[in-house]
Amino acid sequence: MEPSEIFELIVKADGKLKHATASKSDLRAQQAGELLAEALREAEAIGNEALVRQAKVRLADLDAMLDGTA
Repeated sequence: MEPSEIFELIVKADGKLKHATASKSDLRAQQAGELLAEALREAEAIGNEALVRQAKVRLADLDAMLDGTA
């Protein structure tokens, strides 16, 4: 996967969270987590450390949001 495609996965994940309605927030968070996990795997596969860090930060932010600490 190309770096631009990995970045697009991260952007899609952000969009899922940004545009989630209250009734679909759990589903959107799950979808965002799946997209970010895929982005992380793909970034690691091509050795792109910048995208690895970005995906990890977004995953940590999502975890914090779900735990109520963000």
